Amino acid sequence: MQTRFTSCTKSIRRTQWSVVNKLIRLQSTMSDPIVTVKQGKLRGAVQENVLGLGRSFIAFHEIPFAAPPVGDLRFKDPQPPAPWTDVKDVRIPHGRRCTQLHELDVERVTGQEDCLYLNVYTNSLQECKPVMFWIHGGAFRVGSATFLEKQPDYLLAKDVVVVSTNHRLGAFGFLNLGHKLAPGNQGLKDLIAALEWVKENIANFGGDPNNVTVFGASTGGVLCHALSVSPRARGLFHKAILQSGLLNCSWVMNQSRPERCFKLAKLLGKDSTDPEEVLRYLRTIDAKKIVKAYEGILEVEELKALDLPFGLNPDYMADDPVLPFPLEKMITMDTTVPVIVGYTSHEFLMFMKGDTTPPSIRRFNDWLPLTVKKLASLKNLSPEKTKKLYATVKETYLNGMPITMDNMDEFVRYVSDCYFGIPAKIFVEDRVKRSTPPTYFYVYTYVGTQITHTDALVKRVIKGASHVDEMAYLFYLASLRTDDPEPPAVGTKDRTMIERLTTMWTNFGKTGNPTPCLDEHIKVIWEPVTENDIRYLEIGDESVMVSMKPHIFSS
Repeated sequence: MQTRFTSCTKSIRRTQWSVVNKLIRLQSTMSDPIVTVKQGKLRGAVQENVLGLGRSFIAFHEIPFAAPPVGDLRFKDPQPPAPWTDVKDVRIPHGRRCTQLHELDVERVTGQEDCLYLNVYTNSLQECKPVMFWIHGGAFRVGSATFLEKQPDYLLAKDVVVVSTNHRLGAFGFLNLGHKLAPGNQGLKDLIAALEWVKENIANFGGDPNNVTVFGASTGGVLCHALSVSPRARGLFHKAILQSGLLNCSWVMNQSRPERCFKLAKLLGKDSTDPEEVLRYLRTIDAKKIVKAYEGILEVEELKALDLPFGLNPDYMADDPVLPFPLEKMITMDTTVPVIVGYTSHEFLMFMKGDTTPPSIRRFNDWLPLTVKKLASLKNLSPEKTKKLYATVKETYLNGMPITMDNMDEFVRYVSDCYFGIPAKIFVEDRVKRSTPPTYFYVYTYVGTQITHTDALVKRVIKGASHVDEMAYLFYLASLRTDDPEPPAVGTKDRTMIERLTTMWTNFGKTGNPTPCLDEHIKVIWEPVTENDIRYLEIGDESVMVSMKPHIFSS
């Protein structure tokens, strides 16, 4: 497995340098547009769109939107970036990412603390185009907005401005010591700072500051959800797309705890529960050592439950709180913007490690009661009711039988429902009762031929749409396309899915309605959820509206 990861990593590097070299060649023949922002002038580059047909766009890579959060600024709220006098050259992406473990080589720390940069991509500097603001996922610990991994070519073909941004990760972005000096949510505040930068500057790139849509998948979806409920983010965006991640997911709720952050300090040599003392100490520790210590924070049972060492938390103790109430209450405060929310049918495929040997299947059976406890936490069930829920789960999903290869599809669907699907259904059912802006619900079931993040990490054990598989149809995933760099050909199912998804997502960004009309790719009107009809769009080989069946918590 390690050999395959090493080979994959080398291929990714080759692809990244190929992209950079291509940009350099383009710059020798095309003019370099210059845009003025509050801090100074930026020189961008014209980039050929991978879809061809003479399309091109202007790329401004890695623009600083906040001061480097280093030294005394480590763990602090983001501060304004310093101005510059010369024209800043942002033509070439350098792959900036915040400090983290390498996703494919977990022995290596990559990135740097000086990482608060965003990217702007636009077809032209004129007009007043809708803005799609992308937030990456990665369990609050990994990921980046770099062009070297996700290119916006597919979305730009729909004539929008695309912004993607980094935010601090792990302890640097979510250190919660229960004290105003380290209240958590620093990474969320980074995103708010980036949105403020967009509001102030995006018109100069041909974007409309009054029509911004935030969208993200996995923890990126969670962060979008958090922005939609935060009083501090109000007015900075106008629509949200929440893909495979919500605040009410069990792997999100109440994960970022002071005791876990104090444990981090203890692992690094400071056994103290004094927030100020711990904060001073952690500012002296090398960033790489902090990242490598993450693996020791969670206990075995917490790891089995798919808990996360870092995440979002109420920060009422902060001088400038962004989530000032318990998360359960914050979730009910998202009634100001239209949303799209959904998940994939087989989310859990990414997390199965590709292992279905008899010992692994025995572990799945042993693990099943723990997943039911996480499911019960969505409704705060008593131990007695949790025991009954376990029996219901086994009967509903597995016909009362143990997990085997014969019912592996049903098991994967259950765990996907447990951690993603049922939280989304509960959220939609609740939101439609209290919200006037529309809620569009989807389930993504399409399985194409494009390499996705799951394929880069594990071997698929069954067929199904895995966690964030749709990313391969919203973005050109350059780092995964080493063997087949050409996008899907016109007329293929994969190209049709690219056209369908990007059209619906950008239509929503433009108008708040993903299907205002039908066309060659959009064959069905996506109707919003109503209190009397919880309907979702199944996005598969064909799109079809489906009335949601009662789920395990339905009355």
